[in-house]
Amino acid sequence: MPDKEAPIGLIAGQGDFPVLFAGAAASLGKKVVAFGIKGYTDPSLENHVVRAHYVELGELEKLIGLLKENGIRQVMLAGGVPKKEIYNPSFQIDSTAKNFLGGTKNKGDDHLLRAFQVFLKLRCGVSVVDSRKFLKNAMAPKGVLTARKPSAEEWEDLRFGWRIAKGIGKMDIGQTVVVKRGVVLAVEAIEGTDNAVRRGSELSQGGAVVVKVCKPRQNLRFDLPCVGRNTLETLKSVSSLVLGIEAGKTIMIFREKLIEEADRNELTIVGM
Repeated sequence: MPDKEAPIGLIAGQGDFPVLFAGAAASLGKKVVAFGIKGYTDPSLENHVVRAHYVELGELEKLIGLLKENGIRQVMLAGGVPKKEIYNPSFQIDSTAKNFLGGTKNKGDDHLLRAFQVFLKLRCGVSVVDSRKFLKNAMAPKGVLTARKPSAEEWEDLRFGWRIAKGIGKMDIGQTVVVKRGVVLAVEAIEGTDNAVRRGSELSQGGAVVVKVCKPRQNLRFDLPCVGRNTLETLKSVSSLVLGIEAGKTIMIFREKLIEEADRNELTIVGM
C-alpha cells in the first residue's frame, strides 16, 4: 500500500489543468511533485508544488528515472500534450518513447493512455490516481450555466452535435464537433479542440455551436475532458456563442471564473 504521507506525482502537460489539480490537492493537504515538459508546462505550477522537475518532450526514460528518484508511487496525469509534434517525422524522441509508441498499434488517445498506465506500473511501480476525488468542485453541473440561454435553433444544434460527438468518440477520433443548422462543420482530430473550433467556425461565418463530450470508452480515472479560458478565448475570436459540455464528466478550469467570463462576453455554456 502506498504511504498516505508520500507525495503524489503530477505529470503535467499544457494548459491550466495541472495548476488546478495541484492547487486542489494542496488544499487537501497533499504534497505534490510535478514533472513538466520544457516549453509547454505553465511555470506558475511551481507555486503549488513542493518540487518541480522538467523533461524535454519525448524524454520518457528521463521521466521514469525522476519518478523513481522521487519515490513516487501514485501519479496524476493533467494537461495536454502537443500530439502534432510527437508524430512529426523530424521530432526527436528517446529509445524508450520510440519503443512505447511502436508497441502500441492503435494510436488513439484512449489506447495510448491505457497503454501508458500499464507502462508506468511495469517500469516503476507507479499507479495512476483517479483525479475526480480531488476535483469534485470543478465538474460541470447539468443545465444552462450562463445568463445567456440557447435559442431554439441552438438547442437543436446542441442535441445534433451531441449525437455526432458521441459517434466520433466511439471511434476514438476526438471529443469535439462544430455544427450549425444541422450541418457538421468540423470534427476534432489530432489538432485539438481549439483548432477544430477555429476551422469549423471559419466555415460557419459566425454562430456555430460547439459540443465537447466524453468518449464512450474514455477512462475517467485519468482522462477527463476539460474546458478553460483558452476555450472561451477561441469561441470569442470566431464569434461562436454556444458551448455544450458533458455534465458530470467535464472539468471546468476555475469554474466560477469561467462562467463569469462567459457572461461578460454573452457566451452560453450548457451542461448536457
